[in-house]
Amino acid sequence: MNSNSAANIPFHALTDQVSANNMKNWGDWLRGVNARGQKEYEKIGWPNGKMESWKYTNLNLLAKAPLELASPLEFIEIPEERVLSIDAAKIVLVNGRLDRKLSNFSMVGDGVSVNNFGDIREHQKVLFEDTEEASYPIEGLPIAALNSAMISDAVFIEVKDGCQVEKPLHIISVGSGNQICFAPRLFILAGRHSAVDIIESHVGCMDSTYFTNCVTKVRVAEGARCGHYKLQNEPEKSSHIALTNVCIRARGSYDSFVASLGGLLSRNETRALIEGRDAECHINGTYLGAGTQHIDNTTFIEHASECGRSRQVYKGVLAQHARGVFQGKIYVHPNAQKTDGFQMNRAMLLSDTAEIDSKPELEIYADDVKCSHGATVGELEEEHLFYLRARGIDSDRARRLLVEAYVQEVLDEARSGVFAEAIKEITSKWLIENLFENFYER
Repeated sequence: MNSNSAANIPFHALTDQVSANNMKNWGDWLRGVNARGQKEYEKIGWPNGKMESWKYTNLNLLAKAPLELASPLEFIEIPEERVLSIDAAKIVLVNGRLDRKLSNFSMVGDGVSVNNFGDIREHQKVLFEDTEEASYPIEGLPIAALNSAMISDAVFIEVKDGCQVEKPLHIISVGSGNQICFAPRLFILAGRHSAVDIIESHVGCMDSTYFTNCVTKVRVAEGARCGHYKLQNEPEKSSHIALTNVCIRARGSYDSFVASLGGLLSRNETRALIEGRDAECHINGTYLGAGTQHIDNTTFIEHASECGRSRQVYKGVLAQHARGVFQGKIYVHPNAQKTDGFQMNRAMLLSDTAEIDSKPELEIYADDVKCSHGATVGELEEEHLFYLRARGIDSDRARRLLVEAYVQEVLDEARSGVFAEAIKEITSKWLIENLFENFYER
């Protein structure tokens, strides 16, 4: 891409502004990260329909939005009604920056450190640079490149070797403002034979209009267990695009669940590398859409070692004119013998105008594997409705019970009971507010 065309790609001017600001605040080393991200972004360009992984998600309206960089805010009220209600240490980001006044680190246990660029440790700086350069490459990932170009702060969560963290850590990312954009960056480092649960709530203040471009990098060391659970519950006019890159070493375990409920446009992409022998990952989720919401879930599981296991289960409910996208791929290297991989996406459409695009894929280069995938689309079963009606349950309540039971099946995939209970409350509220008052809109 030549310099003239590079200057015309969305958000290019803002990346220059970020780099100048970071030079004042953090120095040369972060400016170098911004520069590399900007270079890659200029090379790759803005996502478009010619890119296979962006075939079903059109970002043209977002590209034309007159957005400005989010400014640091002194104080906001967290919209608690949109946040997961859990008993946990609270790490709050406002417009992509750590806010220590709103955070509560008192429940962060021994053996866990939480830092940002203001108090980054030298080994974390090295790790940051290493992951940018090698472990989690941004080449070919345009939104990740844009995040690197725009990053102005990051949160590092590091769990020491052997540390078993009793209570989860709750990251609350809050967007506040109109016609703004920001780029949160999270690092989760689970040391050897450690165990930790990280829960995220991505929310925004009422009527805020923004674009959040979030990148999370997770490293699960040998024998470690990391639970990673996320609620995306942004305001209805906002856009949320996120990439999570995961690397799992030998005998490590990564358990993930993403619930996408909010925003006009959202995409959650998870890319997991099963790098070590006998490692496993579970990447599950639910998506609930109404109105004209567009919800994209994209996954890429790479089996690079023997005896790895992966499981993906997604379930969605779409009403009115909502559109869902599921793209999932399991890639098995030639040396990854005895791989066990499973992938399934199921969608329930509650109107004639709701839509789902499913694209499950397998790419296998080993001969001793057990891998399968599938996708189904359906409506509420009239037979099940009749069964409940015959037992004196009115039509609206019968539909509600069936939809809630459908969603509950995938919520049971989450291994964190704390998250499962909290997300059940949020999804039940969403279903009542968005579907059951006017169940079918044809």
